[in-house]
Amino acid sequence: MKALKDSVYKTASLTQRDLLSTTRTWDHKPKFDITITQQGDDYSIAVGTDDKIYGYVDAGTRPHVITAKRSPYLAFSAGYRAKTRVGIIGSQPGGAFGPTIFAQSVSHPGFPGRMFIQRIQQRRQITMQQESSQAIAKVNRTAK
Repeated sequence: MKALKDSVYKTASLTQRDLLSTTRTWDHKPKFDITITQQGDDYSIAVGTDDKIYGYVDAGTRPHVITAKRSPYLAFSAGYRAKTRVGIIGSQPGGAFGPTIFAQSVSHPGFPGRMFIQRIQQRRQITMQQESSQAIAKVNRTAK
């Protein structure tokens, strides 16, 4: 049981590392929490965040209008290169560039969700199965 517990903790740590890698180049740093629960011989791992910005990036947004609220004009750069890509667990350099534009409102085109959570869950489900199998095999080898 200790070997299985160790594989659960290793998988949880790798999952958190994957999530952190998706925000590595961000100025905004969401906090990711790990919760491991045990019921009898079954373990459950929950790693995630309640950060709204991360949720928008992960799920994507629909086209929407942005209007100035606290000042008469919005100010933003003319260009932008995304720091993340759909289906890729990681983050790269990017951000705003170009001349500053002022407008009272803009029609944001929205963007597709990056699907980080789904990809990481698929990836680490396989890790958990492999780690558990290896832990059991190791115990069986030492027991002989």
